[in-house]
Amino acid sequence: MSSDKAQELTKTINESIATLCAETDAAKQSQTYKAWLNTVSRFHHYSFGNQILIWCQSPDATRVAGFHTWKSLDRSVKKGEHGIRILAPIVRKVEEERNGKTEEVIRPVSFRVVSVFDISQTEGEPLPDLECNATHGGENLLPLLEKAVIGLNISLTYKPLSGPDGLSKGGAIEIEETLDTAARCGVIAHELSHELLGHAARRAETTKQQRELEAESVSYAVLSHFGMNPQSQFYLATYDITAEMLTASLQTINATAKRIIGLLSQDGDSQEEGKGSAGYSGTPARAFAQEEMTVAA
Repeated sequence: MSSDKAQELTKTINESIATLCAETDAAKQSQTYKAWLNTVSRFHHYSFGNQILIWCQSPDATRVAGFHTWKSLDRSVKKGEHGIRILAPIVRKVEEERNGKTEEVIRPVSFRVVSVFDISQTEGEPLPDLECNATHGGENLLPLLEKAVIGLNISLTYKPLSGPDGLSKGGAIEIEETLDTAARCGVIAHELSHELLGHAARRAETTKQQRELEAESVSYAVLSHFGMNPQSQFYLATYDITAEMLTASLQTINATAKRIIGLLSQDGDSQEEGKGSAGYSGTPARAFAQEEMTVAA
């Protein structure tokens, strides 16, 4: 593929971000933004730019893979289907100086355009059944969240709180003890986002709007990934979120959601719960997880 096509897709990414941020109607803005967060939750293994490309070309996509990956899963792309174009890195071995020694390392040197296809564009052998580890209430997700928090050396305490459902204190998280399991999942994910983003230490240099935008967006994406269908009460209009704020936070939100999903996953594969998740076991899960690198080969 020519570099012109790669530049064209890069332009598409920038235009799509502008569209996402430029909605003026509050309800439509929130609806559009949540659709993007759902894409982040489904395709956390993909780069930020490719998530944007998948979202703008096929917002309803649930699982995408390259032509040959689908063949390895005994499925074939239906005749006449048009691929979703994304950018795959072209890597080369280069020499770099490290600690006084010259070493060969692999680095991306450019990008090329490749096509992937959603599962709805394929036919053939059914994929393994979804691994539904719990109900929509998050009974399995809650202990994973608790373990992740403790593993990061952050204390987690359930106690009566006057006002908020959760607090992030920089190394410590407090959660209202009367919350049910599903609510605990959402609030812990929210407060963990504050912790990972260092919001407690950066209060002087950030606004409440920016902090809440980032934390609630990450929480929404994480819970969506694990099939909990979060009914977030957060809307962009609630804190008067501007296009500039959203633009500044998109990559931060994406990176933090990826990190938390990774912390909650085992052996690199998502342990998803609830209807709508894509927790394929064994080879299919790894095939999807590695797809972005596969298409670059």
